[in-house]
Amino acid sequence: MDEDQPSILYIDTAYLTSLVWERGHEHFFHARHSGGLFKRVWGCHPIADVVGKKGRKIDFIRFSDKQVVIEGVAEELNLPRFLLPLNFLYSQAKLVRTLAKVIRDNDISLIISTDPYYGGILGMILRRMTGRKLALRIYANYDELYHATGALAMPRLLPFRWLEQLVGRFVLKRADLVTGGNQNNLDWGIINGATCPTGISTNARYVEQWHLDDPATRPPPEPVLEKFGIPTGRPMMLFIGRQIALKHPDDAIRAMAVAIGKHPEAIGILAGTGAMRPQLEALVEELGMKGKIFFAGHVTQRDLSRLTPHSITLSPLTGMALIECGLAASAIVAYDRDWQTEFIEDGVSGFVVPFRDHQAMGERAAQLIGDAALARRFSAAIRAHALVLADRERIAAMDRQLYGPLLGLEAPAQRQDPAEARQAEPQPQA
Repeated sequence: MDEDQPSILYIDTAYLTSLVWERGHEHFFHARHSGGLFKRVWGCHPIADVVGKKGRKIDFIRFSDKQVVIEGVAEELNLPRFLLPLNFLYSQAKLVRTLAKVIRDNDISLIISTDPYYGGILGMILRRMTGRKLALRIYANYDELYHATGALAMPRLLPFRWLEQLVGRFVLKRADLVTGGNQNNLDWGIINGATCPTGISTNARYVEQWHLDDPATRPPPEPVLEKFGIPTGRPMMLFIGRQIALKHPDDAIRAMAVAIGKHPEAIGILAGTGAMRPQLEALVEELGMKGKIFFAGHVTQRDLSRLTPHSITLSPLTGMALIECGLAASAIVAYDRDWQTEFIEDGVSGFVVPFRDHQAMGERAAQLIGDAALARRFSAAIRAHALVLADRERIAAMDRQLYGPLLGLEAPAQRQDPAEARQAEPQPQA
């Protein structure tokens, strides 16, 4: 490894290291190296105990010989709950001092935060303390999220909409680089105050190798279905995502029920976990869909890669998993929401229906179940597009273009932009 290559601190509140290992999703962390652009990575989850970490101390976890993950805590002290704010401030102040020392001792050149709120605040503080550059990666459109569901990005930390907006805009205006996982998310950053250089930093970078494999060569789905007690040999509809309000899993269930009403042999599967599970189970009962719609719960990346090629994907709102479904050549029905219309061309590579119209989603799913030729046409088109987005060499080159000028590295020649790339994709045959 070239000793002149930069090292980074990567602040991300998405996953604990233990969960990444459990789900077989190690590439989610390996991708932080940007195809070798960054020599070493120090990852940080600042409040890991909030999402399940055990213990009350900062942990340094060696993820690989090139990456260490630092898992901080919100409550290091054993204090009464009414002193939680004091405990939080103490614990996070200690974490900030630790991270600043890591930055200085390891000659870290760049801080990357994957949200403009708490991760962004920490990044700004460390930028001020150490003089390093701060890049923000935006993987959501928080305005659309709030208008559609009334949900806040981090309600425990930023419990008011006006506060969320204030913090987001404050951080965006002070970043040295802002990137979006797609154009929709990047537009949110620009509208909310980003004045620095910007660009696309696709979330397709995190896709595991299992999802890149040719769908025709993947192992069959039957052993996975049998493991979850799901019948085999049926037309399948699949929802992948957390079972929380902002993902609208209830709409997916209602759409599945519509399609099953037209094709009684079909089944629906929900892959994922979340607080809405009891409510969703009750909805399945209410709709008379018990024994027809199944909850698989936590599914590993490898097992998902075996299910997706044989399923019709229903996507009220899906992030990276939608790319994984596209790579599996899964025919997709999605809401007109967030970035999904960037990924799917209605009537060409899938169906796009109006937001929250579960009836239309179900009818389109039924259409795909009943028209195998149409489903194959959509499947070929979406896989071709997804392969372009998830090409790792292309992603590494785009990262070098984005981060090279920020770090004083020579950037390569201009690559073909995503719109041109999409026009150049091979067209599937009917």
